[in-house]
Amino acid sequence: MTRFPRPSRRAFLAGLSAAALAAPALAQSVGTGVDVAIVGAGAAGIAAARKLAAAGRSYVLLEAAARVGGRARTDAALGPAVDLGAVAFSRMDGTLADAAEEAGLPLVAVPASARLFVDGREAPEGDYDAFALALGRVRRDLLAAADAGKDGPAASLVTTRGPWTASVEAVLGPIGCGQALAAVSTLDLARRRPPPDDVTCTLGVGTMLERLAAWTNLRAEAPVTQITNAGRFYALSLRGERSVIRARTVILAVPAAVLASGAIRFNPVLPARLALALRGCPSGAIEQVAFLLPGNPLRLADNETVLAQLGSGPPALLRARIGGSDVHSLRFGAAAARAFSGKGEGGAGEAAAREVAQAFMRSAFSIGELGKAVVSNWSADPLIRGAMAVAAPGQGAQRSLFATPLGRIVFAGEYTTPTGWGTLTGAWNSGEIAAERAIRLTGGPS
Repeated sequence: MTRFPRPSRRAFLAGLSAAALAAPALAQSVGTGVDVAIVGAGAAGIAAARKLAAAGRSYVLLEAAARVGGRARTDAALGPAVDLGAVAFSRMDGTLADAAEEAGLPLVAVPASARLFVDGREAPEGDYDAFALALGRVRRDLLAAADAGKDGPAASLVTTRGPWTASVEAVLGPIGCGQALAAVSTLDLARRRPPPDDVTCTLGVGTMLERLAAWTNLRAEAPVTQITNAGRFYALSLRGERSVIRARTVILAVPAAVLASGAIRFNPVLPARLALALRGCPSGAIEQVAFLLPGNPLRLADNETVLAQLGSGPPALLRARIGGSDVHSLRFGAAAARAFSGKGEGGAGEAAAREVAQAFMRSAFSIGELGKAVVSNWSADPLIRGAMAVAAPGQGAQRSLFATPLGRIVFAGEYTTPTGWGTLTGAWNSGEIAAERAIRLTGGPS
């Protein structure tokens, strides 16, 4: 089986996709006043809660949805667990893997290679080299433009067209961050240098985060509607409740698109520079369609990843035989993802059948052969509003604003990290950093 050389694999994954903590404290009795209120129980919010619990600080973790995990969601409707959001993370860069292992959650390595298919067949060795060279050329030009202070659309740097140009553009843009390169800041994309996602949880990443949040002081289905600066404390209003939660410090761990939408009101309002920065980093669109494909008709290995050029259409990323099962998933980005969003499971399943048939030249594929399908639908979820936050052309420097607390409001989430944005590891690490800042703001060592 032909495989990527390791240097191109690292670049491929970068485009796609606290010391060890003690066991978190048991849930606290919150009442109406805490040191820290955390808004949002995705990876960043869970990491912040565990850090605060380990430091012995009073806190409450508020989640508007009925479940935790944010864009990490494990679905078992097909039988085996399949992740419809984050599917892997970095073992080396951060403490997420440490926390999972301490909780007894089973981790396995992600295969360190991927395959290229075009016109239904695996690409020959020379095409692997051509793909790696084309990807490396664009990355080099990105870095050069960023060093020169240029922050136009990343698409302007793709000046040489070749047989793998569309796939390279997809890996860096739609599949990698959910936006076409024409809508992506050169500076933002050049700064993004996440480590490879080299490990996952056999129970599912979404289930892993649920387990890590199990002993936090969590209040689910508790949507925050307003945050008021009352001087010595912040007052957080919850929908349907008269009383407020008082907190000396607030960690905002909700997606940037949710903040930009005005779903949470602020009194006083957010500064104009911050509001502009949020609007300058709109969400990309990435959706996943998971389906059953019994009998392994594609003859792919367990947990194999395939970048498939779908005829003249946009490339898609196929995860095959997840966990050794008959479950496969397709990942689409940008316009293709928006087309999937809202189709429902039946419509998305039929579309997945067409795409798989086109990618692997099996015109006999049908929704009946693929079986039941499940769809992520992140773009349609009002508590998520799309995929990762991506800086628009000319807005690449805006992301740094999120690293500075606003009074005693600290921002956390994948969008707050210039190098690891769009990754589960980046989100988790940002939560731990936010917790350390919150501890300092409330007084005392972290």
